[in-house]
Amino acid sequence: MIRDKHIPIMANEVLSFIDGKKNLSILDCTFGGGGHSKKFLERGHFVTALDQDDNSLVIAKKLKKKFPNIFFYKTNFKNINLLKSETKKFNLILLDLGFSSNQLDDFNLGLSFKLNSKLNMNYLGGNLNAYKIINYYDKYELQRIFDLYGEINQADKLAKYIVNQRSIKKINTNFELIEILRDSGVNFRSKKIHFATQAFQALRIETNRELDNLIEFLEKVHDYLDTSAYLAIISFHSLEDRIVKNYFKENKIKKNIVLDNKKYWGFENLTKKPLIASKPEVLKNKRARSAKLRVGRFIN
Repeated sequence: MIRDKHIPIMANEVLSFIDGKKNLSILDCTFGGGGHSKKFLERGHFVTALDQDDNSLVIAKKLKKKFPNIFFYKTNFKNINLLKSETKKFNLILLDLGFSSNQLDDFNLGLSFKLNSKLNMNYLGGNLNAYKIINYYDKYELQRIFDLYGEINQADKLAKYIVNQRSIKKINTNFELIEILRDSGVNFRSKKIHFATQAFQALRIETNRELDNLIEFLEKVHDYLDTSAYLAIISFHSLEDRIVKNYFKENKIKKNIVLDNKKYWGFENLTKKPLIASKPEVLKNKRARSAKLRVGRFIN
């Protein structure tokens, strides 16, 4: 069942940067369940929304019946340069790198630990999926993704164990993979999160080229920001946050400084340290606990 009651992460923190401003043009690059977009629309802003998920298209059509100021495009945020929108420059661009409830509950995607889905994790429609990675990547390729994308200290031990287990029987489902992770003898990093989190993260990043997509987006996004516009990005793990942090750092311009770089644009960094969700929000929505929000004001 398609749900449009997705709870938007750190909505109040995002809204605080545009408090009191009216009739803004906002680009919601990851519409998902429509939570953030609905907040913007309720305040009278104009929203252009992007998402590759078919469920998001259904939710956007429903939302448009109440708010005619929303325009939805079915595409991935990395394709921002292909957007055929009447609005060419935006006052706020939001990128929320989390998942909607619809995606997490989708049995076919297999993103959740709670569902015994077939190994997939591909939510962008490419040719690669977690089944192919787990059953056909060689030991060194597995070690690479678990080390780089999962930050698993014993990536070599885990890769070797998986290769051994799949030689006995192909690994077909999420629960089968979780059992193998449990029996691998690997000391996973954190006891605060599910022990399979790091491995699932690595597989999802590799399957969907998540970090590459983020980098590609950041290479293009400045062309779509109006003067004094805001770029707000919510990330959910250290690899994403590091990329966003370095982007704002590398393109930082001090307030009221004369532009003298070759790019003739940059950002006033409005979040020297990333904002995190409040305790009340985390109590209501556990997914908010790992969220980090970084915001920059565009200067050109």
